[in-house]
Amino acid sequence: MIHIYRSLVIIILSCLTVGTLAQDYPNSQEIRNLMLENWERIEDYEVDIKLAVDIPGFRMPSRSIHYLFKSPDKSKVEVKGFAIIPKQGIQPFFTFLRDSLTLLVVNDSLVNGKPVFEVALEDTFMNEPGKISFFVEKETGNITQAWVSHDGQEFFHLHSEYDQVDGIYLPSSTQINMTFPPDFKNLQRLGKKPTELKDFQTQITDEWLKGSISISFKNYKVNQGLPDYLFEDEAEDAIQD
Repeated sequence: MIHIYRSLVIIILSCLTVGTLAQDYPNSQEIRNLMLENWERIEDYEVDIKLAVDIPGFRMPSRSIHYLFKSPDKSKVEVKGFAIIPKQGIQPFFTFLRDSLTLLVVNDSLVNGKPVFEVALEDTFMNEPGKISFFVEKETGNITQAWVSHDGQEFFHLHSEYDQVDGIYLPSSTQINMTFPPDFKNLQRLGKKPTELKDFQTQITDEWLKGSISISFKNYKVNQGLPDYLFEDEAEDAIQD
């Protein structure tokens, strides 16, 4: 009888293992469609953005920005002073979804009580090879977290919160933490006066440098039928990358 019970336990465990191995995850196109479904409902929008940048060697005071976007690629930044804003506005991380990159679902789990897929792809980031991973909410397709690593070093981590506006999920806040490789010091030299370079050179180390970007969004207006003429003149001090 003991042998029978033991055999039954082995059979049950084997079935559970096979079930786990046979997990049916979305393929590359299915996960891409899930992630794009929400964003493709946006014809145009405008939003107020608060941007704070803390990057070694780069100075930019916090900025209040009014941003306008019209599908597929019209954008405009209204800002006093200097600011760097992606042309895609609130959607900078989604541009690769329309490329031919292969997305691989490697796991599913719960994050903050919500079921998510963990998706990964191999690409370059800041001119370095890296594995890009992100959590995608199963219900909404929103990217809630994203991170990039190479040789065991994580050098980019994004966390976003979302609110629902007129039936569309839009980010309310995004926090990006970055770790820059030691050769980032070459960029830090930009803008330094000759009299400052000697002291600056003595401060340079081989340690990785930490930085962050904080973004908050409010006062969304979505699918209001923005006319084309609004996008004819861009603010002179806004650099769109």
